[in-house]
Amino acid sequence: MRNCILHISLICLLSVASSWLCCAAAPDESDYLQLARYFSRGDENMMPCDGNDLDIITSGRRKWELLEADIAAARQYIWIEYYRWREDDAGRRIRDLIINKLKEGVEVKILLDDAANAFCRKAYYEELRHCGAKLQFFTDTDHQLWEMLPGINRRNHRKIVIIDGKVGYTGGMNLGTPSRDLWHDTHLRIQGPAVSSLARIYSKMWSERMGPALKREMADRLAEEDTIATISSHQETMIPAPGTFHNKTVQFAADGGGDLFFEEGICRILLLAKRYIYIQTPYFCPSEAVLKALKDAAGRGVDVRIMVPGKTDVALMDTANSSYFKECVDAGITILSTPGAFDHSKTIVCDNCLATIGTVNLDYRSLRINYEDLALIIDPEIAIMRRDFFLERAQGAKTIDATSIASMYKRKGMMMRFWRRNSQQL
Repeated sequence: MRNCILHISLICLLSVASSWLCCAAAPDESDYLQLARYFSRGDENMMPCDGNDLDIITSGRRKWELLEADIAAARQYIWIEYYRWREDDAGRRIRDLIINKLKEGVEVKILLDDAANAFCRKAYYEELRHCGAKLQFFTDTDHQLWEMLPGINRRNHRKIVIIDGKVGYTGGMNLGTPSRDLWHDTHLRIQGPAVSSLARIYSKMWSERMGPALKREMADRLAEEDTIATISSHQETMIPAPGTFHNKTVQFAADGGGDLFFEEGICRILLLAKRYIYIQTPYFCPSEAVLKALKDAAGRGVDVRIMVPGKTDVALMDTANSSYFKECVDAGITILSTPGAFDHSKTIVCDNCLATIGTVNLDYRSLRINYEDLALIIDPEIAIMRRDFFLERAQGAKTIDATSIASMYKRKGMMMRFWRRNSQQL
């Protein structure tokens, strides 16, 4: 039973007492209850629940260490949904571990975005199929091309792993060497009852995106009651590495691709903030609604800070990101630019009460086009830890000021103005 809603009020009040920061106004617990109901989409099974063990992972090597151990411990099934699974050393290592589990009789289902993996050799995935994996791509091959065209720009940007219904992963890290060895990023590993919510998100996408062959093969096995039984019947499975944080309240949410669900959800979080809201995003091209909510929060006296990488993995995005800086700085928002390795993290922390980790960038594509997922953690210990992590990262970052912006416009003003006008139409 998802009884944690009764505890959210207490959690929010404890967050005030547990912080050394002065607080002009305590969080309103009724607002947090409304936020939880919004992100549940009216489904009681998707409400926050407590009793979860968490690892918040900021090292790619650490993610691989945990994920490899969890895959090795799998006894029943492994469900994988990734935006990108690279054909490189890190990607092949996970692929080879999956093949070993297939040979042991473990069920494996894999869902990948086709556009993001378009340049991988067909043979890279065919060996998984040959060993028994059920693998499909995001584009629904059961439709004619003319039927697919209206949604062909949408991508499945989620990163989800479910193992034996006991352990789940989501966050910013894809499967590949950049995520493991080169980039900064943030990911979540969870054990506990909230894993069933993440599994529901996976199952819904899997059943919606099955091509004709898999639909025929799996018709009788993907009924909702069978899926729920599979999720709940293996809770005794032994998984290594208990989480660093215990008995935490977590809620998972997913958007429908173009339904503006996360755009409104982030606006609601911004409206909720009373003291501070700190955001990490690699791509910063917010929709007008989110941009207004950011400026409104700063106008209320909320400490709004947005951390972006000094250099992204897509050259055009550097210019697109910077095209929003002047408007934000003029509104009282702090923009922090991190040097060195690309930071791919997508996180929010608010008022020592709420932290989010997921796949949602603060850009138009994530907010209005792609399929995304998000974990909301309602807990003062986690929120304060994430706040402190953000502030530590901020120490090495450059604060974007009027002088910095003037220099940017001097060097690339024409392109910045172009992106500011057109970034939400491209």
